[in-house]
Amino acid sequence: MNEADVLLKQGISQYQTGEFEAALQSWQQALAAYQNIPDRRKEGAAMGNLGAAYQAVGNLTEAIACYHRHLEIALEIQDRRGEANALLNLGNAFYAFGEFAAGMEYQQRRLEMAREMQNRLDEGQTLGNLRLTYQALGEDEPARECHQAQLEIARELFLAGTETDFVALAESLGLNAAEDLAGADLSGFNLHYADLCGANLMGANLTGAKLTLADLAGANLSGANLSDAQLVNANLASADLSLANLIGADLRTNLSSANLTGAQMNEANLSSAYLSRANLAGAHLLGANLKDADLTGVNLAGADLSGADLTRVNFTNARLEKTRFAGNSGVSEEMKRELSQRGAIFEE
Repeated sequence: MNEADVLLKQGISQYQTGEFEAALQSWQQALAAYQNIPDRRKEGAAMGNLGAAYQAVGNLTEAIACYHRHLEIALEIQDRRGEANALLNLGNAFYAFGEFAAGMEYQQRRLEMAREMQNRLDEGQTLGNLRLTYQALGEDEPARECHQAQLEIARELFLAGTETDFVALAESLGLNAAEDLAGADLSGFNLHYADLCGANLMGANLTGAKLTLADLAGANLSGANLSDAQLVNANLASADLSLANLIGADLRTNLSSANLTGAQMNEANLSSAYLSRANLAGAHLLGANLKDADLTGVNLAGADLSGADLTRVNFTNARLEKTRFAGNSGVSEEMKRELSQRGAIFEE
């Protein structure tokens, strides 16, 4: 490794540890060395890194000048990777400067290049940057279109098996798992162990998804389709599942304090599920398996449990006003009388 390469690598290490002034000096020296060799491709790379250092210390004007020079070099020597990097840096720098139209021009050029080279990862990242620009300009419809295209790319790449960690893949495309997955099509995905704590998955399609041991605590799954999803040992504590489709889902898991108002849970497997203090008001649990489930303090007002297996279910302090029961296994005559006194309705 020559001296210039050592300096370039040294600058990268310094930059990564927040030593921006030191990185600036290292890359200035590396740039001069590459110019002397000469090595045009690495000269361009050093120029781009120098721009990043200037931007990190707050000198956007000098940063943009470096990025422009990197772009010129990349075009001169037909370095497509360097060209893409320079366009990305210029777009982001102008965005930081508040010059959104100029930034968008460079991002659009990078998007065209990514599509020409069929680089879906670059395409998704660039769409994310464009989405931020459209949002800053108050242009909601193009921002939504960029977002939808990002989600489609994320689905394509995940199903292609290029990445096994969907959350990491989404973030590499500029998607924030906590905010940007609402309405996403994640049907059939293997999200085993996925960290989606607090994620916004409102209206998402998770039909048949494998979510075993996933962390969905506090997640917004309102209106989501989780039919036939596998949620064994997932953490759904305090999750919002109101009006969600959970028909046939395997919910042998922690649903404590979850909001399941109006949820469709027919034929769901809730055997031994922990539902303490959950809200199931108006939920549909026809034919559900609730054997050994803990329903302590659960709000079941107006819920329909017709045909559900209630063997050894704990109804301690549960709200049962107008809760409908019919043809249930595991319900003794004594239990019927006790639940009826608390507002339950038994239909023969």
